[in-house]
Amino acid sequence: MTLEINREGTVMTCGGPWPRDRFAPTVLLENDIAIDLVADAKALSELIAEQKRLMFAKAEAFEVAVMAAYNANKKRKTPGRFTACSLDERFKVELSVADFRRVNADIMAAQALMSEVLDDLTEGSNDDVRLLLTDAFVPDARTGRINTDRLQKVRRLRLSHPRWPDVCEAIANSIKVSSSRSYLRFYERESDDHDWVPVVLQFSAL
Repeated sequence: MTLEINREGTVMTCGGPWPRDRFAPTVLLENDIAIDLVADAKALSELIAEQKRLMFAKAEAFEVAVMAAYNANKKRKTPGRFTACSLDERFKVELSVADFRRVNADIMAAQALMSEVLDDLTEGSNDDVRLLLTDAFVPDARTGRINTDRLQKVRRLRLSHPRWPDVCEAIANSIKVSSSRSYLRFYERESDDHDWVPVVLQFSAL
């Protein structure tokens, strides 16, 4: 591809329009390529957004059709989780849903109850358990939020302390789903004895 230098007319600058013939050819080339490529990127972004909307609409229609085949009612407003595979096992689509969780004010009660448990733990208690219990309520250094995954690990512990059921209940009540995000992933392969290869949609990886 060959770029032509347009020296006719005006060009927009921070100070307003200026005659193009006042600028060096390379300056004009830089200006024009920046404008052209950003316009191309915006057009591609709009196309991808529309295609994504259509793909999720198809995914939801698929779920509705499957539900209708069994006279079942769809509960969620958004598509659920599913994997669809072609009969020749060469094409596969996965729809997953990621839930983003946060803690509410009940975490204060959980933390107070946990302090009672920690105070009663003997020196001979498992150090790893003590560390897990202590760190469970420490905010993440990057986000400043309490890590809900650590709290879930604490709930899976079984301690004989009389207040432990209260700790687990308070932790469970403190964790709420704040939002969810759905993801579509696409795979293909040459035949059913080959590994699945993801269909690349990331611009920088193409």
